[in-house]
Amino acid sequence: MMKKIRLGILVEEETLPWYKFKPLKSLVDEGKVEVCIAVQRDKKQASHMSRLSKVIPSINQKLFSFLSRNKSNTKCYSIHDLVANGTMPIVISVVNQDKIYDEIEDSVIEKLEAANLDYLVKFGFRTLAGRILSVSKKGILLFRYGDETKQRHGSALYWQFAEQWENSVVTLHLLNEHLNGDKVVGRGYGSLFYWDYNLTEHKLNGVAASILYWYFHKNKIGVKSGNSTNSMLDDAIYEQPQQLTAIRHLMSFFKNYTIKTFYKSLYHNNWSILIGSIDQSMQTYTELLPEKGCFWADPFYIERDSRRYIFFESLNYKEGIGRIEWVELDEHHQVINSGPVDLGISSHLSFPNVFEHEDAVYMIPEAAKTNCINLLKATDFPQKWEKVHELVSGVQAADSAVIEHNGLWYLFTTHGSISVLTMDLELHIYTSDKLESDNWTIHLGAFKN
Repeated sequence: MMKKIRLGILVEEETLPWYKFKPLKSLVDEGKVEVCIAVQRDKKQASHMSRLSKVIPSINQKLFSFLSRNKSNTKCYSIHDLVANGTMPIVISVVNQDKIYDEIEDSVIEKLEAANLDYLVKFGFRTLAGRILSVSKKGILLFRYGDETKQRHGSALYWQFAEQWENSVVTLHLLNEHLNGDKVVGRGYGSLFYWDYNLTEHKLNGVAASILYWYFHKNKIGVKSGNSTNSMLDDAIYEQPQQLTAIRHLMSFFKNYTIKTFYKSLYHNNWSILIGSIDQSMQTYTELLPEKGCFWADPFYIERDSRRYIFFESLNYKEGIGRIEWVELDEHHQVINSGPVDLGISSHLSFPNVFEHEDAVYMIPEAAKTNCINLLKATDFPQKWEKVHELVSGVQAADSAVIEHNGLWYLFTTHGSISVLTMDLELHIYTSDKLESDNWTIHLGAFKN
């Protein structure tokens, strides 16, 4: 029987947000780790800290969140749900503080040493100093958010959104007394999503959740194996931006938000399909426009019996559910026939990955709510299809595609390891010696975030 990794956690409250709780809960349920003890800051001290040293959420940040299309995910889970008996051993710490560091008192250190921990995971407290750095065998795991090339004070997400950075970095660090500073043992990237603060925050936190989960499966995401690098920055002291900077951010945000709102009142964003040759200018491409109230996306082109077809997702804005449709083109890229596709699946559909194999036409559509990756075969091309196999079961997957190379099939797909909340953040690769196989095997070393 595999020995479980023994963890302790440093927290401010007896609850954790989903992106901190879910990876640990999945690892506990898999028998990979056990959470043995929690250290919580004394609540009176935490209240004092929140007034004097912690960042008070800025007006800007609240406005960014309030004006977001998506709601903020604030659900939290009890740390007691991480242990089998439902009662997590909690030690209260009244830390010794200076302007930057937290030094946990010796009485708490002794209890942590008695727990014989492999790792501490830092979900609370400020920059740590003192004996805590040597209390676990492997060290302390902690996250940092932001751009590794820039020194910024304040919430990394705030700066990303206020200054419209295209990407922000999430890094998992290992800290212990034997390292010169700390080592980056996981790295992922979050993008700015559609001027939506809450969605950007959600995705960035999802990246962090995936990195932590996969670290304990010996997969150091974003860092070459055996080549973890020292961090160049110390723990950030999160402070508000200067008043004038915050005012500039607010004015810039309102300017852009007003322009965007005015534009949306006059125009409706619409996705369409362009057809052309890669060696020609896009100005020569033919545009296929959907009917009013719909958008088209995820086009896949295939030639069958010397005829040209495109399969794509069609989504009606009012219904909010994607369907698969097809068009047939003439040699001048003009539509000569079209219609819906009957896949026998009633849930949302998209990404109709269509391909030929052994004189038959197959499709792997995105149908996440079926909880599997479906392989369908055309019975009356292009309209009628039937399900012939489940390639992978028990996953809510998106954007699946297969290729055959040197006698081996590769399935590329995205699905979450710990939650549907990270579905579109993890790329997984499965392999099989044949297409209709019950033995698609995940390639753990190929995982990226």
